[in-house]
This record gives sequence, structure tokens and C-alpha cells, in this order.
Amino acid sequence: MLIFLTLIVLQGYGQVVKKCDSKVLLETSKRVGTLNQKEITDFLLTLGHQCRDSIEFSEWSNELLFNILDKQTELALTTLDKKQGEMETKTILGILSSPIADNVNILSLIDKIEKVTFNDILKTHIVANLTLANNKD
Repeated sequence: MLIFLTLIVLQGYGQVVKKCDSKVLLETSKRVGTLNQKEITDFLLTLGHQCRDSIEFSEWSNELLFNILDKQTELALTTLDKKQGEMETKTILGILSSPIADNVNILSLIDKIEKVTFNDILKTHIVANLTLANNKD
């Protein structure tokens, strides 16, 4: 009986998101601009320090993160704020300090982020990492 109830609960929550899961990146890339909070959460949960060894995943997730922040700034930030205990926030901040794509407008992104109301400490860290990225240019 306990096993049966456990399976029902697990099915209700869906599958566990794995680090470095390219399938999540593919689904996310198809819906940037129309993502919901669960989809953004799933994307952010795939980001981890162990993904650095996968160049393809690292580059793709880097570009997607900046794209999502640009197109869905408020939802992305409030999701990160709500779920940061489940995510590798330091890894995400590290990605923000090193954009791969040349077309990322860091100053515009900082301006958008400054206008969103969410955890001040997290906001400070995000802006600091983006400022670091901007100063690398």
C-alpha cells in the first residue's frame, strides 16, 4: 500500500529534473517568451557546476538564460527568488558574469532587473555579476 501511494505522489509531481539535461533546454528554447513558472524552474534546475564539462550544454544554457532574462525578466527573477533553495544559485550567478553571446545588452538587462521587485540581496548579486560581465568587454 505504501509503495502504491508513493507512486501516486511521484506521478503527481512529475519527473525529477536532472542536471545538464539537454531535453529541458530544447523544450525551453522552443517556448522562450511564453514559458510558465514550472518551465523556468525546470530550466534553472538543470544548471549545475557539473555541467561545465559539457561545452555544448554550457553554451546553450548560457544563451538561454540570458534570453529568458531578457524576454521574461520578472517571471525569471521571481522564480529564481522563490526556488533558489532548490537551485545552484552560485552557478547561475557565475553564468551571469560570463555571457557567451555577443548580442547580450547587459546594461539594458540590468535596467530591467532593477525595475523588478524581489529579494534585494539576490538582486544585488545578480546586478553585480552582470556588471562584472559588462566590465569584461
